[in-house]
Amino acid sequence: MRTNPMAAIYGHRGARAERPENTMEGFLYVAAQGMTGIETDIALTADGCPVLHHDPELPDGRRIKDLALADLPPSVPPLDAALTRLPNTEWLLEIKTFPDAPERTHPPELMAARVLEVLGKFPTTLNVAILAFDWAALRAVAVRNPALRRVCLTAPKTAEQRALWWGPGFEGTSIPQAVAATGAWGWAAEQASLSAAEIDEAHELGLKVLAWTVNEPEDFARLAPLVDGIITDHPSRFGK
Repeated sequence: MRTNPMAAIYGHRGARAERPENTMEGFLYVAAQGMTGIETDIALTADGCPVLHHDPELPDGRRIKDLALADLPPSVPPLDAALTRLPNTEWLLEIKTFPDAPERTHPPELMAARVLEVLGKFPTTLNVAILAFDWAALRAVAVRNPALRRVCLTAPKTAEQRALWWGPGFEGTSIPQAVAATGAWGWAAEQASLSAAEIDEAHELGLKVLAWTVNEPEDFARLAPLVDGIITDHPSRFGK
C-alpha cells in the first residue's frame, strides 16, 4: 500500500467545473492554483496538427480530423501553443481514438506520430505522460519513444471489450497485470471501479495509479491515501 498520504492533483480537461474545458484559460487557471498538473485530450486536424479538444467533433458536428487548424475556433488550442505557455507544468495528454468507431479520428499510429513530433521540439525536461483507452496508441508511442511515460486508461466498458480496446492477449488477467504487461508507467482507472486490492496489486507490479474523475469529497477521502494521482474537475476543491 502507498505510504504517501496525499495524491498528486491534476485538473481534468484543465478545470472543467471551474473554467471552460480544454482552453488556455483553464490551463492557466490550474497552473495558477499550484496543482500538480493538467489532464487534457488530443485530437488531430486534417493538416496534421494536434489540438486540445475532448470530443472528435466540434459542437456543430464537424469532425476535427476533416478540418484544418485554421478552420477551428480560436478557443481550441494547438498542443504546441499550450506547452509553450506552460513548459514547467506536468501534462497528462490523452490521445483520443475509438476502435469501436474508427471513422471519428485519424488512426492511432498517425496521431501518436504527430504528437511525438510536437514533443520532440521541446526540451527533454518537458514533463509529459501519454494516456489512451485505445492501447494501440500507446504501443505506437512505445515504438517511437520507449522512454516516454505511458498510462493505460481503463473504464468498465473497455475492460469488458479487452480485445477491441487493448488488443489480443489480455483475457484471463487482472487489469493491473494487463497494464503491467504493456510496459506502461501507470494505470488510470475510473474512480468508482477502483478497489483497494487492485490498487495494491498495481503498486506491487510497479505501476503508478491515477483515479478519474474524482469530484466528491467522500471519493477523494477514500482514494487520496491509496492512489498516486487524482484527476478532478474541481482542482481548487482538493488542492494542497
